Amino acid sequence: MICDHVEVEQLALGPGFTVDYRPNITKDELLEAAGGYDALIVRSRTKVDRAVLDRAAKLRLVARPGTGLDNVDVEYAKSKGVAVVNSPESLVEAVAEHVLGLMIGVSRKLVQSDAGIKAGKWEKNSLTGRELKGKVLGIVGVGRIGRRIGEVAKVMGMQILVYDVVPISQPVLDAIGARSVGLDELFEGSDYITLHVPFTPETSHLVGLARISRMRRGAVLVNTSRGGVVDEDALAAALKEGRIGGAALDVFETEPPTGAIVAAPNTILTPHIGGQTEEAQVNAITVIGDKVRSFFASG
Repeated sequence: MICDHVEVEQLALGPGFTVDYRPNITKDELLEAAGGYDALIVRSRTKVDRAVLDRAAKLRLVARPGTGLDNVDVEYAKSKGVAVVNSPESLVEAVAEHVLGLMIGVSRKLVQSDAGIKAGKWEKNSLTGRELKGKVLGIVGVGRIGRRIGEVAKVMGMQILVYDVVPISQPVLDAIGARSVGLDELFEGSDYITLHVPFTPETSHLVGLARISRMRRGAVLVNTSRGGVVDEDALAAALKEGRIGGAALDVFETEPPTGAIVAAPNTILTPHIGGQTEEAQVNAITVIGDKVRSFFASG
């Protein structure tokens, strides 16, 4: 099998596997080499598209450590009998903690406070923040990460609204003390909104001008899912006009981001690091190693 920039030692595949580690492989090199491998293990940089899949005559498995599969043509792979696996379960704690950290950071104006101190200012009177306790958190997408955020938010004393296109079971709602509502009701009734949905034609600009206009005036939007889910220009305009309280984004329509969102007030912008903890990265690779071994062991 061939790997791009995946830590081979942590895969721990054991005997019976030959791994060709190519951390700097180019698209042309991948196209030339793909036909000789039974599996591809890739991060987000390497694109496994139709051209690659058509060249990969022996390929049986594409494995992606982490949560996203945007760089893999999953349906075309399946049509050619190629299985695709990833390890979203490995990033749950890292992303959940990042979301809560972003919520606190915006609410307590930590970026402005830090910048002021470093500029020799003491702006205590203008930096009054808000507590999360007692506020309403809207969670859009109640998978592993959404549920974990709900669990922690419940302990912190937040009220929780949830929305998902898939029906949410009563045991899940009970576990996080949540109420399931429609998407518009969630946007109208939440003080904080966090997004956890894939990027699809249906979710493209899911949060656009119309939904942003439904948000409470002091509400905060957090997006750690996929950049295209949010219309950044509409969000930047709402922030500039003071129609919402703030935003925290870890993902962007274009990465690195450009445009009005970069200069918008009351934001925290991070470079797609929701899953970038030491623990999560080790877990992601370990889980993928287990899945690769299991796949080939099952024949």
